[in-house]
Parts: sequence; structure tokens; C-alpha cells
Amino acid sequence: MNSSQRKDNWIKIFFASNAVTSIIILGLITLFLFKEGIEFFGQYRNDLQRYRKSGMEYATVVTKQHDEQTLLYRYLENILSKETEALEVLKSDNAKRTEAENNTKSLLELTREFQDIKELLLVYEKQVVKWAAETKLFLLTQNDLIEIKEEAIKSGLPEEDFSQSLDELMQRKYFSYKELARWQNYFIRNQREDLAKRINPTVGSESGTEKKGEINCLTPLIQSSAGKDYGDIIAKQKVEFSSLIKSYKPSFLIQESLRDFQKAQAALFEYLDSAALYQERLSNWDPTTPYPLNRAFSGFLLGKDWVTNSARQDWYGILPLLSGSLLVSMIALALAIPFGVGSAIYVNQVATAREQSLIKPCIEFISAIPSVLIGFFGIAVLGGMVSLVADERLNSLTAGFLLALMTVPTIFTLAEDSLNNVPRSLRDASLSLGATRWQTCARVIFPSAITGIISAVLLGFGRVIGETMVVLLCAGNRIAIPDFNSGLGVFAQPVHTMTGIVAQEMGEVEFGSIHYRALFMVGIALFLIALLVNLLSQNIAGRYKANY
Repeated sequence: MNSSQRKDNWIKIFFASNAVTSIIILGLITLFLFKEGIEFFGQYRNDLQRYRKSGMEYATVVTKQHDEQTLLYRYLENILSKETEALEVLKSDNAKRTEAENNTKSLLELTREFQDIKELLLVYEKQVVKWAAETKLFLLTQNDLIEIKEEAIKSGLPEEDFSQSLDELMQRKYFSYKELARWQNYFIRNQREDLAKRINPTVGSESGTEKKGEINCLTPLIQSSAGKDYGDIIAKQKVEFSSLIKSYKPSFLIQESLRDFQKAQAALFEYLDSAALYQERLSNWDPTTPYPLNRAFSGFLLGKDWVTNSARQDWYGILPLLSGSLLVSMIALALAIPFGVGSAIYVNQVATAREQSLIKPCIEFISAIPSVLIGFFGIAVLGGMVSLVADERLNSLTAGFLLALMTVPTIFTLAEDSLNNVPRSLRDASLSLGATRWQTCARVIFPSAITGIISAVLLGFGRVIGETMVVLLCAGNRIAIPDFNSGLGVFAQPVHTMTGIVAQEMGEVEFGSIHYRALFMVGIALFLIALLVNLLSQNIAGRYKANY
């Protein structure tokens, strides 16, 4: 083997090793993502199971029912507010003023009585939430003690003051502060401060417990209250709400108030009819029913809430983040595609050499600007301009404009490359047949390069949906599904994105926690979207190459 062949072999080995290294790194990243993220669903299911066992699921249903009553109350308040404003307009010598004052006073009394009746359920709701919160703390303490006991057995620690078996701990319905303190001291004596720190001898004392000096499982108390306490409240409310509305004789200053009151009256009777469904659901509520694993999957993929550090229950639904990412991407592509593709066609087919030497470097230089600087520009300048047509400075429109600016170079460069690959003979043939330059571009060059241009657009989409800093700074960071029924106003709503939530929350979460795993699942969703887009663009590029 001569020196030239050895040199070629070393070059082949060098580039082959780079390719293998890239594949290995990609594989490790993929394995790491799925390893950290896939455990989320098991943890989420256990968390939802605890949500049910603690009675917090029961409390949420009661809260939802009370919220419906609150909406009716606010509707009456709105009518009262309009009537009060109309009364203030009347002059003191107006003959109708005395009658209007009496009618407004009567409406005020109706509103107050409605609130008093509504408060019956509110008091019960607060009591149930308190019971459920204590039960949740009990379940967390019980789970920690079981894990600690397993570690103590594994480590061969002497039983002494912590002689309870795993079965005994699982069957417990309460823990006293005295025994928790004794168990904590036991681990301190045995030089296991790591386990001692997991035991809180005064757990729940900050908010108060049902029985002083101990933490209890109050699920049976919650379940039994559905038949008596809750049933009595609903029956009383039904009678008093109906009597209150039926006995009131509406008389208003403005005609609109009468129509609003009739709507409120209809809504109240509709609520009273649906109250039986709430009662049936709570009566049949069973805290021992296992939470199905498929609910953890559907809760993440179809969930509409992303709520962390909640006093009741954390929810990890990806839909608000996915819809925010897609909305911002749609705005960005709607702006970037015409500018990127149009610039590529102009530079490649129309511009002179001097224009090309000026336009191409300027467009490509945009991609060299750090995204954080573009974000600063959005906050300081573009946000103020957008606020002239929107309610807020930072929203999906601001972020979309900036992402379009960042995506134009990607689409421009790839689209121009695809135009360069169109055989020159096609252009010459078109011009020789009498077609104009624009006719040739529109009917020959562009159709011939369409697959490459589509591939450029898809890669631009991958660039947009994976951008972090700009959306984190300029999208508004409101975790909610955009209101697509608001017409064009949807484009000016603040949103949060998948990349933004990962960047914002990853540095604050506890390693291995359910929140930590949830962020990895968001990362997996981003990874799959990027992979799909790249596979699609490569498929289109492959077809393009096959045609030429």
C-alpha cells in the first residue's frame, strides 16, 4: 500500500469516525430523553391516585359546583351595577326616583340573600378542602415512612423505636407527632440524618389538623359527609334559591336589565336541574378506585392545564404549550415564507451581480445575530409598536414577527440552493420560446424547484418551533390555550411555548420529581416534532434529487 492509499484510508477513517460519533451522540441523547421522561406517566398516575385517595378530587367537584353558583351571583351583581348607575343619573326631583330607589334596594337584598345561600356550599367546600389537605399530607408521610422502613431493613438497622412492620405502616390511619419525633430521633442516633430529614414531626400543624397532635387520614369523613352534610346543603339551597327567585317581582329602570334577569333566572333553574348530577357523582365517589394508567397518558397529551406548585393538585397538560408553539410558528412562517422564498427567487433569477453581492450577505448576516439580542429588540422596540394594535406588548404576534426575521435566512439559503439546481437548459428553452423572465420564473423555474422549496419551508418550521430565547422573552408566557373563536384577535394573545416552559422551569425543579419528568416529556414531544419535520424534508429532498 503506497502513501497515497494510506492517506486516503486515514481520511476515510477520520470522517467515518466523525459520522459514528454523531450517531452515538444522537443515540445517547435519545436514550437519555426517553429514560428521564418515560417514568413521568407512572409518577403522574401515582400522583393522581393520591389526588383521589386524599379526597381532593371530591373537593374539586364541590368547588366546580360552587363556581357555577358564583357565576350566577356575579350575573346578578352586574344587573345591580347597571341599575345603580341608571339610578344615579336620575335627578332628585324625578317622580320615578323613589320607586327606582325601592326597586334597587329590593334587588340589592335579593343579591345579598343569594350570596348568603351560596355561602352554605362555600363553608362546606372549605371544610372538605381542609380535610383533603390533611389527608394528602398523611398519605405523603405514610409513603415516606414506608420507603424509610424499606431502607432501614435494607441497611440492617436495629428496630428499637422503629419496630413497625411495612404492613403495619400501610394499615395506619393516623400518625401522632410524638411517634414521628421518636422515629426521627431513632435515625439520628443511628447516624442516618438523610432518613431523619424526611420525617417531619409536626407535619400539617401550620394549617391545623382535625385532631391536635396528630396527622389523620380523613377520607372516610369526606365520603360520609356526601350523604348527610352535602345532601342537606344542596336540598336547602334548592328550596331557598327557588323561593328567592320566584318571590322576587322584577322592576327595572332599563329594559336590558329585565332581559338579563330573565336569563339569570333561566340559568339558575338550569343549574338546579344539574345539581342532581353533582350529588350523584359525589355520592358514588370511591377513593379506593384505582386511577387507570391511560388517564395519565390522556391527561398529558390532551390536558388543557399546566399548573405547578398548586395547593391542591398539579396538572401537566401539554395542549396549552403545543397550541402556543404552533400559533407562534404559524405567524412566523406566514411572514417568513413570502419574504424568504421571494428574496431567493429575486436574487437567483432577477437581481444583478451587484445586487446579489449586497442582498445575500445582508440576509445571511441576520442568522449570525444572537437570539437574545433579537429578544431585547422585541421587548424595547417591536413590543411598543405591537401594543398600538393589541392589548399587551408581549404576545404571540411580537414573538412571531421576531421568529420570522430569524427564519428568513434559513428559508432563503435553502430555497436559493434549490433554484440553483434547476437545469439552466429549462430556463434557456423557455426564454427562446418567447416567454418573459417572470413567466419563466413562475411557470418553469419555480415549479421545477418546488420540492426543494417545500423542504426549505419545513426546515424553517423546525427552526421556528425549536427557538427558545425569543419566545421566552417576547411571547407573554401565559399558559392557556389561545381563544381561536376571537377571530384575528387570537394572533395578539400572550402564549407560552414548549421550549419556553422547559427553559423557564428546568432550573427550578427538584431532580427526579414529577415536574422534572414532565419537562422531559415536553422535550420528547419537541424531539419527535423536529424528527418528523426533518424526515419529511429529507423525503421531499430525496424526491427532488431523483427528478434531477
